[in-house]
Amino acid sequence: MRNLRKYLAVFFILFSVHAFSLLAAGKNYVEGEVLVRFRDDAVKVEERQAVRSHKLSVLTEFRAVKNLCHMQTPPGADMQKIIRELSADPDVLYAEPNYIYKALVIPDDPGYASQWGLPRINMPDAWDKTTGSSDVIVAVIDTGIDYTHPDLSDSVWKDSQNNPGYNAIDNTSDPMDNNGHGTHCCGILGAIGYNATGVCGVNWHVSIMALKFLDSSGNGTLANAIKCIEYAIRRYDEGENVVATNNSWGGGTYSTSLYNAIAELSSRGILFVAAAGNNNRDNDVTPMYPASYNLPDIISVASSDQNDYRSTFSSYGRTSVDVAAPGEFIYSTVFDKIHPDKKYDYLSGTSMATPFVAGLAGLLSAYTGETDSDKLKGWILQGVTRLPQWTNITTTGGRLNAYEALRISALAEDILPVTNFTASRNAGTGFVDLSWTLPSGVQSVIIRRRTDTFPARWDDGAEIYTGAGTSFVDEDVLQGTPYYYGCWAYYGSGLDSQQVGEDEISFASYAYINSPPYKPECISPQNGDGDVGRTPLLKATAFVDRDNDTQQASRWQISTGSGFTVLRWDKPAGAVSQITVDSGTLSYSTVYYWRVCYQDSENNWSEWSNACMFTTEDAPSGGGGGGGCFIATAVFGSPLERHVRVFRDFRDKWLLTNMPGRAFVRWYYRHSPGYAAFISRHRFLKGLTKIALLPMYAVARLLPGI
Repeated sequence: MRNLRKYLAVFFILFSVHAFSLLAAGKNYVEGEVLVRFRDDAVKVEERQAVRSHKLSVLTEFRAVKNLCHMQTPPGADMQKIIRELSADPDVLYAEPNYIYKALVIPDDPGYASQWGLPRINMPDAWDKTTGSSDVIVAVIDTGIDYTHPDLSDSVWKDSQNNPGYNAIDNTSDPMDNNGHGTHCCGILGAIGYNATGVCGVNWHVSIMALKFLDSSGNGTLANAIKCIEYAIRRYDEGENVVATNNSWGGGTYSTSLYNAIAELSSRGILFVAAAGNNNRDNDVTPMYPASYNLPDIISVASSDQNDYRSTFSSYGRTSVDVAAPGEFIYSTVFDKIHPDKKYDYLSGTSMATPFVAGLAGLLSAYTGETDSDKLKGWILQGVTRLPQWTNITTTGGRLNAYEALRISALAEDILPVTNFTASRNAGTGFVDLSWTLPSGVQSVIIRRRTDTFPARWDDGAEIYTGAGTSFVDEDVLQGTPYYYGCWAYYGSGLDSQQVGEDEISFASYAYINSPPYKPECISPQNGDGDVGRTPLLKATAFVDRDNDTQQASRWQISTGSGFTVLRWDKPAGAVSQITVDSGTLSYSTVYYWRVCYQDSENNWSEWSNACMFTTEDAPSGGGGGGGCFIATAVFGSPLERHVRVFRDFRDKWLLTNMPGRAFVRWYYRHSPGYAAFISRHRFLKGLTKIALLPMYAVARLLPGI
């Protein structure tokens, strides 16, 4: 047994030395070894022409993957050349190096499996570069923090008196959370990683400065918000390394005072990361502050779902919202005063998306030592993953990518992207003309193409061009098919996009062609509007096309159901973004849904807008029906009678405000007029119905708002 342990020890040492030598060589594969998969097994491996001509030796013939072999190349042979030649051989399906895989630094925190947002923004790869530093401070201006939380206590910044932050409401140094919102944001940003507890944050190591101005109900005053900003400024001036603030709060009112306070932060190079809002609206049209202030050091953040689409609640803006980040069903730390043992939960909102970005700012500062907000913001926005669904609704057209931001931050200053990269359809040939301008020092460019989304990297999608030119004609295209192009400037030698050095290639430039128009949004009537006239003006957001085609047509629909299976109005129209509903189309006191889509000059249709529900106005007095309360009007005699008015208020304030209630109202409007007419002609039935309605009237009177 003693000898066996010795042999094992020697084997372990030799294996470790061998593995270390491979890593020290800076390669991610074993030199002299390839994996080759052949097309069929009709011929023995050793007898194949490709094996004999390259003098390959068979190490392993795998069983799980048919015709896959692990092979050794001759000593001193050019392995990359062999792989290229094998790949071109018609007898070979593919050939590749024998890559080295490392034990990946994935958190052992038990809740990590529920944190879908972290792998979505490529955090595991980012953590291979850095997991953060407690020397970096990110201030979270919110409801405070549960500084006793087991996943946060070691991440809380403390002053020289051991105070964990500032409470602007009480003007104390105790920012204990009594709502839970701030604690949830802090967990996303900086929950301790790799501690076998709960969850992990974007930063495993960071100092969170908790600044409390929102109370237990989640509300806070402008004055207290400014106090928190001033506190961060004061601490910065005293030498604390505050690099960013997280601001998962906002409102619709412009404040010059708040603008000026944030400008003071900006003057010190402190990044201000703010939530775009949860109003499902265009911030270009209806701003959300502080996210919409026109200050250089603000990053406005929208929310994306698990499929990288805009969360239905998230606000957006082509010029006012910068980037998307995960914001739906985000699992993180919480403070729950009712259930104190509950330490983790799911929340959704742009509030949750914002600390992903603020956390990345802290991670970048830890990785590079940089504290300047302009550089941190630039790396974050340059590193986004471009996605068609975000084009024209954010300034970057993409979703946060932590790894790419870290990669870009390490590039030399002269590693610049191509400029003026454009794609346009040639009217004569139907081909796509691509052109770009080369920065100084570029050896070649790599252009990749996809039809579903933008290429994520220089090795993603179909490679259509590598070279040192400034233009290219893509002839392999189909009419009507969308094409998304990515172009990278490469400063190294060689033209093989599979072997480029990550420190020698720029971030991407993008262009696209044949994309459908962006899905419009309903502006008026808004979802839930009541008392709408029977010939309303339907108004939608303006036509926007990804590849700058012009608008050719629009189509407008109104239905009595959200599924649009039964249409009340279906109107093809020209290049318009508003239209008046034809007279006689709509009825009084009825719930309707409307939507619109646009067509561009290439005959591509957008998606339908999200449907908006509205209720038409009540019928005029004396017209019968009591504003839709047909049976009550038949019983009590007038639509203005006090009982009828109460039932109408109950409908408007309690039924039309929720989906089951609206479904009941639609059913009632379809069936009740006939019954009301029958009841009105029979005194006995009127009496019985009145007896039945009076208890309902009494209950309705007790409800708030009635």
